[in-house]
Amino acid sequence: MKCKVAGIFAVFLVLIFITGCAPKKVKTYEHISDIRSEVVQSAVNMLGKPYKNGAKGPDSFDCSGLAYYVYKKSGVSLPVSTDKLIRIGYEIQRSEVLPGDLVFFKIKKDLHAGIMLNSREFIHASKSRGVAVDDVDTNYWKKSLIGYRSILY
Repeated sequence: MKCKVAGIFAVFLVLIFITGCAPKKVKTYEHISDIRSEVVQSAVNMLGKPYKNGAKGPDSFDCSGLAYYVYKKSGVSLPVSTDKLIRIGYEIQRSEVLPGDLVFFKIKKDLHAGIMLNSREFIHASKSRGVAVDDVDTNYWKKSLIGYRSILY
């Protein structure tokens, strides 16, 4: 009987060891476009959330916090500050913009970031409206536009 109990206990310990050492489930994507779609959908789901300086979600955001949050949900790590965010990935031209790419503006002395939804519209955390969608071709945004960056190779 002692041998049987010891054998069952040993099997139990092995099972605990195996499940404890099992690799964590990691999201896998067949294509970069899957990540882009998830980033865009996550950002759109945040529409209307209030602006709060330094906030990284999910209840409120600043501009870089929104990018940080939605990319993190898709398994991509980004810096939290806009001045660091503007240095990652690679610069792209407007004609190369895809959903999920980042757009940057300089408003007075401040940098502002958004996430492109398509070739014209972007989503961002606006101080006055919270998470909102705007058009880069409006006069306000066009005069402040710095450029576009992609972090998804």
